[in-house]
Amino acid sequence: MGTYKIGVRAHDIGKLSAHDLANAVKSFGFDGVQLVFPKALGKNVLDVNLYEVKSSFNDSIMLLGAYFNMIHPDSSEIHKGIDNFINNIHAANKLNVKYVATETGSLMGSPWGYVPENHSDESFNKVKVVTKKLLEVAEEYNVNVLIEGAFAHTIYSPQRLHQLVTELNHPNLDVIIDVYNFLNIDNHLSHVEILKDSLKLLKDHIKVIHLKDYIVEDNKLKQVGLGKGIMNYKKTFELLEECHNSPYLVFEGVNKEDLTSSLAFINDIIKKEGE
Repeated sequence: MGTYKIGVRAHDIGKLSAHDLANAVKSFGFDGVQLVFPKALGKNVLDVNLYEVKSSFNDSIMLLGAYFNMIHPDSSEIHKGIDNFINNIHAANKLNVKYVATETGSLMGSPWGYVPENHSDESFNKVKVVTKKLLEVAEEYNVNVLIEGAFAHTIYSPQRLHQLVTELNHPNLDVIIDVYNFLNIDNHLSHVEILKDSLKLLKDHIKVIHLKDYIVEDNKLKQVGLGKGIMNYKKTFELLEECHNSPYLVFEGVNKEDLTSSLAFINDIIKKEGE
């Protein structure tokens, strides 16, 4: 059985000081965090005391989140996002954190909803250009860029994510797989197949897997605590074992009141898989 480190998106626990947040993460029993500075600590990356962050978290920061819309219709928003991502690369280097992550965004602007043009080759090429800029800085600072796909965005499938990774062909480019993000009302029952495709196409590049669960309500997918929905986690861990890959497993968007039961649920499946 693989050895898994299980983390949580820090601001799903709350917005606290670095010290208090690190203690809260430990008290729940998580191994680490996905840290988004403004959402978790209430400060921009440039205003955060990195010494305090490093001493509080003791190398338990799995990745920094610097999510931005790479194809925003307002180009100034793209430039702001790039600048913030680069500042997070600098911070990651100082914190000895290997990964900084983002999704790819939508032509809708904000919110990042679906429009058909998001899936066009033109949008894909824009994402490619922006990602290349990030990679130039990441390589210099020995940090890896993680790209996360989502059905509503430009990188909308494991196949499209694989295309980006293949065409850029860069040693500092890796991925986050969030199966729930790839789902919609038409394809959600194929979530095991989507994970299989992700592992087959991208297994050497998968550094983080987001764990989510969901139900269908009013013909829409709705996220719920892990083990309370229809995501097939037994099969998920069987597939991860076959893959011989041990990416970080990160809870994202799990309500605080569901964190304890969700962690117990995942630990139980891992234990049973190992028996």
